[in-house]
Amino acid sequence: MNVCPAGVASVPPDRVWDVLSATERFGEWNDATFVSSEPSGPMQAGQVIHLTAPALGRQWRVEIQVRDADPQHRWVDLRVRLPFGIVNQERVTLIQTKEGGTCVRFN
Repeated sequence: MNVCPAGVASVPPDRVWDVLSATERFGEWNDATFVSSEPSGPMQAGQVIHLTAPALGRQWRVEIQVRDADPQHRWVDLRVRLPFGIVNQERVTLIQTKEGGTCVRFN
C-alpha cells in the first residue's frame, strides 16, 4: 500500500528542515521520545535514530535508519522499524508554497 499524506506549515522550508534534520527533536513531530542517534548530530545518510513510542500502556522501541538525505533540495529517505516487524519506507520532502510556507509530503 502506498499512502502520501501531506500538510502545509506557515513557516519557510528552512525552518521546517531545521526541525526535521535535528535528530534530538524527532519527538516534536513524531509521537515518540528521542533516545539516541548513531552517529550523534544532525541527520545524515547512514545514521540510525533510536526512539521510544507509547502504545497499549507501554513504551515501544522504534528505529529509524536515514538511508539518504539531501539538505539542499530538502528531502530525506527513511526506513522506520516499528514493533511487530512493521517496516515503513518513507521519503519526506519539503516544498516551498507560493505564500512562503512549506508543503511537507510523506511518500
